[in-house]
Amino acid sequence: MNFRREPNPNRNHPTFCPYCGGEELWPNEETDFAWKCGECLRIYEVKFYGQDAPANAPAPALSTPDALQASLKRSGHTAVLRATGDTGKDEY
Repeated sequence: MNFRREPNPNRNHPTFCPYCGGEELWPNEETDFAWKCGECLRIYEVKFYGQDAPANAPAPALSTPDALQASLKRSGHTAVLRATGDTGKDEY
């Protein structure tokens, strides 16, 4: 596995207990990564190991106006002129 950045085990903390779903969580002194659930009284560890680098980076996303224009074009509509908000047709 190839990490884009060094792992940070303290970066994320749980929002609910993986056993009972309880939200009353407290750091526990067992280890630096241990959490205690106040509802089911279980103690467990949560570690963040990092993110795997993708084999192929995704293409950058279009801006909202560009995405709208592309969507209109794919649907067979006349694109809206950006400066005026007009379709270029006189519709009365």
